[in-house]
Amino acid sequence: MMKTANIVLLSALFVVSGQALAQTEVAGYQCGVEREVSAGALTERTYNRLSDIYEMIGEDNYAEAYPALESLLERNRTDEYASATILQAMAFVRAQQEQYEDAINFFKRAIDLNQLPNSQHYQMILQVAQLYYTIDRFSDALDQLDIWFCVTPDEQENKVDVWVMKASIHAQIDEFREAIAAIERAIALSDEPKEQWYQLKLGMHFELEEYAAAAEVLQILIRMNPEKKSYWVQLASVYVQLDRNRDSMAVLSLAHRKGLLDKQGEYMQLASLQQEFDFPRKAAEVLQEGLEQGIVENTRRNWEMAGGAWYEAKELERALDAYERAGAQSTDGKIDLQRAFILTDQERWEEAVEALSRAVELGGLSDSQTGNAYLLLGTALYNTGDVDGALEAFNEATDYGRVETAAREWMNHIRNERSRRASS
Repeated sequence: MMKTANIVLLSALFVVSGQALAQTEVAGYQCGVEREVSAGALTERTYNRLSDIYEMIGEDNYAEAYPALESLLERNRTDEYASATILQAMAFVRAQQEQYEDAINFFKRAIDLNQLPNSQHYQMILQVAQLYYTIDRFSDALDQLDIWFCVTPDEQENKVDVWVMKASIHAQIDEFREAIAAIERAIALSDEPKEQWYQLKLGMHFELEEYAAAAEVLQILIRMNPEKKSYWVQLASVYVQLDRNRDSMAVLSLAHRKGLLDKQGEYMQLASLQQEFDFPRKAAEVLQEGLEQGIVENTRRNWEMAGGAWYEAKELERALDAYERAGAQSTDGKIDLQRAFILTDQERWEEAVEALSRAVELGGLSDSQTGNAYLLLGTALYNTGDVDGALEAFNEATDYGRVETAAREWMNHIRNERSRRASS
């Protein structure tokens, strides 16, 4: 229930049941025991004048209605029933004028007179609670609600909404456990619990770091509103908190299939989880889609991740394409070297020469990477028929210890081959 000063002046009558409520006492009220008050009556003159004033109130003419009520109260000061009725009306007018402290005082004076029927008497107690809530006097509001709950049965028409208000008040003052208990009571009493009630319950579980309970609430919220992305994303995050990463992946995958994901972080999280559980093709598809749709930022790192996923999925052409896009944004040769490994495995020598030449030209490689690059370049050049270029590359490779032996073996092989051809 939202804070509101729009309080109904005369509520529908109800009968308080004498059963089901425990026989306890709150602020002098016996819980579950119907309050016995003799029916009162207004004089004809007071009734007619009050009717005229109600017409002013109905027309929102509070500026005239209030002084008229003051005069009427003065004329009826010895009649407690009439005074209670007039004070109730004065409280309503003051509430509409946002004079909330005055409204509370008038309602309490009417309550203290103890003259009005149960329906009106208990409704005024609730109205005082609502007004205290409006002016952020939360403890006072809860005290009034304790009285109201004491004297009203569960079948009371608006009881569910009042439980929701009680939960909201507890939430305002960081009484999270009490808020959960109140909102659970509202949910239990309602045939059709509202989405925002579960949202309140969810928030309290998050405050208490009760992630398993939060997951259960989010599952309910998803069933209630399956198109609301935040529920899917929150559930996925909660599962991570619970070390249920596979469930997190499943939730994000479903959200993705429903077209709900539209943030880079969501795409990256899904792809990361898919790779974690050995679904590289799915991870690659998610990354590629995100990059092509502009959801995932067009950066070297992101294209490199896509290339790695495609490579793990053994989709070498798509891996090469992703690595090429990453390399186009790179200031060093590492991506081109990675691309060259794939190209040499496929014996695509000319493309490998281009990639390796770019890698050594850009530099930024470790000694080990540089040595491998020259060794592979020599191999690629040799296979394209550029023997002199191959010798030059192998000679460069001899400066790097790990590949020196292999480079010299290649150089000896080329020289021996040339010698055989020269002697034949």
